[in-house]
Amino acid sequence: MPQPTARELHVDQLLTNISLAYKNQSYIADLIFPMVPVEKQSDKIASYDQSFWFRDQAHLRAPATKSQGGGFKVDTSAIYFADRYSFRFEIADPIRENADAPFNLDRDAAEFVTDKMQMKREVMWATDFFKTGVWGADRVGGVDFTQWSDYGGSTPLTDMTGFMDNIELRIAREANTAVMGKQVYNQLKWHPDLLETIKYTQRGQLTPELIASLMEVERLLVGRSILTTTPEGVAEASVTYSRIWGKNVLLLFVPPSPSLLTPAAGYTFVWRRVAGAIQYIKRMRDEEREVDIIEGNTNFDQKVTAARAGEFLSLAVA
Repeated sequence: MPQPTARELHVDQLLTNISLAYKNQSYIADLIFPMVPVEKQSDKIASYDQSFWFRDQAHLRAPATKSQGGGFKVDTSAIYFADRYSFRFEIADPIRENADAPFNLDRDAAEFVTDKMQMKREVMWATDFFKTGVWGADRVGGVDFTQWSDYGGSTPLTDMTGFMDNIELRIAREANTAVMGKQVYNQLKWHPDLLETIKYTQRGQLTPELIASLMEVERLLVGRSILTTTPEGVAEASVTYSRIWGKNVLLLFVPPSPSLLTPAAGYTFVWRRVAGAIQYIKRMRDEEREVDIIEGNTNFDQKVTAARAGEFLSLAVA
């Protein structure tokens, strides 16, 4: 006797406890330069001329004579301008009224536009500063040092010591922050020199924190994010992706927080339009079109303030 199949007795519905979405797990741009909340969208940045602070100018003073003096210069030519970037997601009334679980359109829209704000800052930072021609010195793997993917010939810890010493010679501070792409980190965590250094004191594989301690920097930030420049409308199977941070490394000195009379490779100036937040969400209603608008906004300027406080290593691995 014919029996109905399980497929015939089940009408497909959306699962309410699972959905699939893709976004970068972590962004690092906001962690590199200290955040400076500012009251105005644009203003001047004061910078002391460095050389005045490194001259030996105290002199022997004879009785009944005047002391010899001097001064310093302050440069106020640099300015910041916290441009505004925005992105919106619209929810039409018919779409909202017909949405079933697991869709939560307001939550999904807020996450979507928030991610767009974060990605904008990430891409801009990597594009503007993670390249040659910006910092106090540029080093090229395979030319100025052996690429660290060459396990037999490279010496990454020795290389880093030398590069950090270069920064100290320029600003009297050693680098305290290293930024590197995931591809560099993947090579370093299995590098024989690093593994040999820890084999009697540590168990397990090298972590970013452990590599940072070996390199004698306070922080190691690993850029893991990806992006696509494939236009909308291309079939998903044909979309291509690339890593934002590539095979490069940047050594920097930055103070842990904004500070006076302290050199800093750079700052991120944030116009505090909403309680000092680097980004904020606005919800608006367009009654004529019958849509709710979830809009993300960010006002910032990522700015190099002391190029001498950085050293860039391009193509650190093959």
